[in-house]
Amino acid sequence: MTVETIISSLSQEDRRSALELLWASIDHDSDKFAPPDWHSDVLAERLNNPSQTPSLPLKEAMEDVRRRVNERQSST
Repeated sequence: MTVETIISSLSQEDRRSALELLWASIDHDSDKFAPPDWHSDVLAERLNNPSQTPSLPLKEAMEDVRRRVNERQSST
């Protein structure tokens, strides 16, 4: 069974949980993780052109992303 097959068989809530687990795993092993080269370009662009929108704490940002995803799913 491939990772793609496993993911496609999960419910939306299980996919979100899996994503959170993956991020936690990456964060835990961040010293072993090398980001792609294009990340530095994106970071430089964002530093040179900061958003006017205030930052949110991580928990609130995750809730905001969930809300937006749910809204998009509801509208399709």
